Amino acid sequence: MREKKIPFFKKILMSIKDLDKYNILISEKFSRAIFYFLGLMTIFTLILSAVLTYKTNQYLAEFCDYTNTNIPNFTIDSQGLNVESEEPVILRNDKEFEYKLILDESTTDEEKYISEMTDYNGIIGLALQDRFIVIADSTQTEVKYEDLLSNFQTEQITKESMLNLIEDNIAVINSTIYLSIFVASYIIYTISTLIDVLALSLLVIIISKMAKISLKYSQCLMIAIYSITLPIIVNLIYLTANILTGFYMPYFQIMYTLISYIYIVAVILIMRSDLIKKKELIKATIEINKLEKEQNNKENPDEKKKEDDEKKEKNDKEKDDTLGEVKKRVKGKLKEDKNNPEPQANIEGGKR
Repeated sequence: MREKKIPFFKKILMSIKDLDKYNILISEKFSRAIFYFLGLMTIFTLILSAVLTYKTNQYLAEFCDYTNTNIPNFTIDSQGLNVESEEPVILRNDKEFEYKLILDESTTDEEKYISEMTDYNGIIGLALQDRFIVIADSTQTEVKYEDLLSNFQTEQITKESMLNLIEDNIAVINSTIYLSIFVASYIIYTISTLIDVLALSLLVIIISKMAKISLKYSQCLMIAIYSITLPIIVNLIYLTANILTGFYMPYFQIMYTLISYIYIVAVILIMRSDLIKKKELIKATIEINKLEKEQNNKENPDEKKKEDDEKKEKNDKEKDDTLGEVKKRVKGKLKEDKNNPEPQANIEGGKR
């Protein structure tokens, strides 16, 4: 009989609120639990990437407004950077989206602004005479102006053309940002969550041994996977609130892990309780059947004797039938030998 699959979203609900049905979840193939985990992480990353893209789009709009208002006109061509300012331009924004922008057409040496870059925690954009440098989260990216002009297939980029280019290609920019965030986030969060699952599986093994429940390691992993469902959803809600509103909860990671621990302990205790009840039920059923049999023997001794006599009579009859069949075969053989005597030798000799 083909095993009935449990729908994906029904598994989510069962994992969160039906702890007594974990025995059904772990009775499935291990591959289905893996697909469930990957599907859960896909939904998590899709939603998180959408939130991050939305926030990045806000930052991009803020950056364009700030650039249009505060940055002097500039030109990027085959000769490099040209800024309509006698002194290097240093702009700093310390609002929600913290960044510092430096424009200096007089040098190609980034070491000149080493202190500006190392003492700032936000994003840094450094436009030198020959290239543009971006520093974010200790990661430095450089773009040569000649490569930039080649990529955009143009001979010149101005402040106005750059702002128009961003505005005209906002859909493509958002799609690229979303795809980049999704790929990076999926890899990072899937690996980190998988490590959590492996750690939780060890806890399942320890608790199941203490509860004297025999589980395969694949089943321990499945319990860990399903028990982390609610923490993943809670984490998604927290990250969304943090990105959109700046809400921060101290020791959230501890609470995230504690939820999984509680689920695992509760599931193992429920399994142990069900196992004890099942053993007691089997034992009680055996005792009841034994008592019923003894009671029937006491209440109906004549029927039992009659049943035994019938069995004896049946056995005797079978023996008589077998003996009669043997006698019949012997008599038939003797009759056959009588009707067909063996030829005797002619001792008188033949006449001439």
